[in-house]
Amino acid sequence: MILKRSFAALAILTAFNVSAYEHYSVFEDYVDSNSVQATTARLTQVAKEAGGQTTVAGAYSYDHLGRVTQRDYADSTFDYAYNEQGLLQSARALMKHGSINSYVRHTKENFISDYSYNDLGQVTFENKKVFHDEATNLDGTPIASYRIQYTYGADGKLLQRRQAPITGEDTAVREFHYYYHEDGKLRKIRETRFSTPKEKNTLLLQYHPNGEIKKATQKLFGKPTKTVEMEYVDDGSLVYGVYYADPVKEWKVDVDFFGLAFHPIRNLKQTVEGSVTNYRYQYHNLDGDVLPDSLELLLTFPTGASTTLNYSMSNK
Repeated sequence: MILKRSFAALAILTAFNVSAYEHYSVFEDYVDSNSVQATTARLTQVAKEAGGQTTVAGAYSYDHLGRVTQRDYADSTFDYAYNEQGLLQSARALMKHGSINSYVRHTKENFISDYSYNDLGQVTFENKKVFHDEATNLDGTPIASYRIQYTYGADGKLLQRRQAPITGEDTAVREFHYYYHEDGKLRKIRETRFSTPKEKNTLLLQYHPNGEIKKATQKLFGKPTKTVEMEYVDDGSLVYGVYYADPVKEWKVDVDFFGLAFHPIRNLKQTVEGSVTNYRYQYHNLDGDVLPDSLELLLTFPTGASTTLNYSMSNK
């Protein structure tokens, strides 16, 4: 994993400086923009090592400006395209079939989302098509389609998303409301599905001083409350490469904490009805650049039993 100080790297850095950082992803985050722009190395592969065998857990492709164009996982593949202004134009997700060697499900549906923007570079509408779970491509007729409207406050903060069905059996409107701390960071997400009965889900967020999520409290309709607490490697030595691999970073109740994290997560504690699961990550950097080359995950279950998982990472 060697950080290439080349013309290509300089071009990537220049591109980030030219395009406004606040539009690096569809949804904003609270990571220091200078740190984000200064990192030109990119994660290209994560491999899991178990039982003497190595399997690819994730592979990432980028364009000449360092923008991710594909995320390929054991369970699904995501493809991305950008418009002339450098903003995300479309996102596509397709689940894989057969024997899936993965603990993680990166998507619950096959879909295509197309984004429209205003003059400020904010998403105004998202047109989403959803395809059958068993689909092998996204070329056929969708089983459902939605139009999602984004509404902002005078300060530019996202206040609401309203998802209205256009076609398909699901006729329930969904609304996503966003509330903020005094310092401008997202405090609460409330999702409401206007069905019978009405379904409400919420997520409460607290932060570390560096802008990373410290604690998340998730309340899903019909399920027990779950809390997730996180600590990070925040000594300036490492950057979590997966951060650059998600150009959406969607704020939702079941948010992807790893996709939002710029600093590598060191400890993650998940609590559900008093049952605690701990994830402890140890990273190794062999060549002194900013992206880790491998990690060990010590997973401790509520029963007290534990297991260790090993991953290697390739970067460019």
